[in-house]
Amino acid sequence: MYKLNQLTVRRSLILFVCSFFFIKIASAQSVSVQSPTDSLSVGQVFDLSITVKTQETFSKIIFPDSSHFSPNLFLNITEQYRVNNYSDSSVYKLQFFATDNFTVPPLPIKVVNGSDTTFVFTEPVDLVYKQTISSIEDKFKPLKPVYDFPISIWPYIVILLLLLAIGYFIWRKYFQNQPEEIIEETPVPVFVNPLEELEKSLSRIRNNHQNLPAKNFKHFYSELGDALRLYFEELYDIPALESTTREVMRYLDAFGVDSQLTQHTRKVLNEADMIKFAKFNPTLDQSWRALDEADAFLIRAQSVDIMRIDRKKNEYIAANTKQEETDGMG
Repeated sequence: MYKLNQLTVRRSLILFVCSFFFIKIASAQSVSVQSPTDSLSVGQVFDLSITVKTQETFSKIIFPDSSHFSPNLFLNITEQYRVNNYSDSSVYKLQFFATDNFTVPPLPIKVVNGSDTTFVFTEPVDLVYKQTISSIEDKFKPLKPVYDFPISIWPYIVILLLLLAIGYFIWRKYFQNQPEEIIEETPVPVFVNPLEELEKSLSRIRNNHQNLPAKNFKHFYSELGDALRLYFEELYDIPALESTTREVMRYLDAFGVDSQLTQHTRKVLNEADMIKFAKFNPTLDQSWRALDEADAFLIRAQSVDIMRIDRKKNEYIAANTKQEETDGMG
């Protein structure tokens, strides 16, 4: 009997100490919650703020995250404000999706001080649902009373069908077989690349020179010289086809044409003039060397005139675009 009383006293003492310790911890922190006082409708956004005050300093306070809220509440934004070492608060911007009154259960809060962690809980928060329908009985009532119309709508349907039939008959008789207006498309101008044209001309001249049994050197040199002259006409705007060889060379110097292009041109045009005016009879090898000079001219032009060709193409496109806009306005 004595041992039983002794054991009871020990248990009572331990319970008293634990209760005192729990009261001390609970009294060391205070939690306050601010929630909306008005009723909430579905989809309405509201603020829920939690403030924790302690009697001792703390390292940090961990507030509840989105996992602690019911699916009836959608968490948009959380903002935490630490006022001082004894107070901290968190504001939750929530969106209400409940269809009845709803109670937010106690939310856990961790107060961390060094290696010690203390849990405190908020009080339950009641949220009032705002009823948008006056009563459950009115839920499925129509907005206006239902009236019986004594006049039948069948005559109107018949008249409408007759009008549609008459309209279809008129369309088929007068409009269905009308010839469609043919719109002629204006051909789109295309920029002609002088380098590509020169390459085609030299390839044609080479093929003709290989396949011609009796070598007509006068015609060969005339075509070769005209191919180079036409290149300068199209790219440099030089009247080369109507000018003598001496005049062409002066134009090339005045326009600052590349020295190697000028040298190749001089050799081909001077040899063509000798055949045309001095009755000079070249050999077959000389004619092939003249063709090689023209090929060297083409290779050099592909490297030094590429920017000039791009500029010429852009000017051509801009001029034709402006002309199309003018024609469209007219």
